[in-house]
Amino acid sequence: MYDVAVLMSCYNGEQYISQQIESILNQDNVNVTVYIRDDGSTDNTLKIIEKFRSNVIIFANENVGFKNSFASLIWDKSIQADFYAFSDQDDVWDADKLFVAVNNLSKISGAGMYSSNQRIVDANLNYLKPLYGFDKNDLSFPKYQNFKDFFLHNNYFGNTIVFNEATMQVLRSYRPTDMTVQHDSWISIIAYMFGTIVFDPRMHSSYRQHEKNVVGGISTPSSILKKVETFIKKKPMHSQLAISLIKGYQDRISSDDLKWLKLLSNLPRLSSKIQLILDKNVKDKNLYKTMILKILIIFSKF
Repeated sequence: MYDVAVLMSCYNGEQYISQQIESILNQDNVNVTVYIRDDGSTDNTLKIIEKFRSNVIIFANENVGFKNSFASLIWDKSIQADFYAFSDQDDVWDADKLFVAVNNLSKISGAGMYSSNQRIVDANLNYLKPLYGFDKNDLSFPKYQNFKDFFLHNNYFGNTIVFNEATMQVLRSYRPTDMTVQHDSWISIIAYMFGTIVFDPRMHSSYRQHEKNVVGGISTPSSILKKVETFIKKKPMHSQLAISLIKGYQDRISSDDLKWLKLLSNLPRLSSKIQLILDKNVKDKNLYKTMILKILIIFSKF
């Protein structure tokens, strides 16, 4: 059987983390080791994790935030396995989740990443809807026309991602000084550029929605004031991400993709803004969202 390292960052997760760890340790046909970095919890999370000490390796550290906590696990070279998976602290996995992923990835030569659909449930695990679906209000299944489309809109969820050792080697060949995006966005882009991504439309886990979610699967309307505040505080994520990718992987990136990334990295230059505003690939699902992208470019928030 293959060895799978499950990487989890937790913070004040006492309410649900025990159930999640149990579902991970009960995976079929794989050898699982869970590596948990506690991000400075102030509740009983660490005491609960200690009960699983024989199957779990714990890193108790100060609070560095969601992105950097996961990053510390990715770039910890003492963590070694055939395959790697990310986990949230409050979900529940089906017993076949990792085996299905590993079975798909074992057919891939070179870097590979697997992701799947999942069922959205409430705090009591009552089924609500699939994460990806066909309803106009659901996320669409991940399909991308080109690198630009992927760079702007990739929406693979970290708690469904499993990847192989070849992908981990690419990841660990360069560590950004600052994680501009979340770990799932970073690894998805790396896998898209240098490997193969497999998406499974079936559901193999329950994605719990509750009041303490760091990232949620259900969007709720926000006030105009809140949207304005978010816009003002927004950092230029895309341009900073482009700079990081160029710095770490310039010699491996295809010429066309590198040209696009360099254009982004040159923001907020006026010439770059004009090219991006006129670029037909810089678009979203509808005219309104496309206009938002263009406005972000104009105000150097892209």
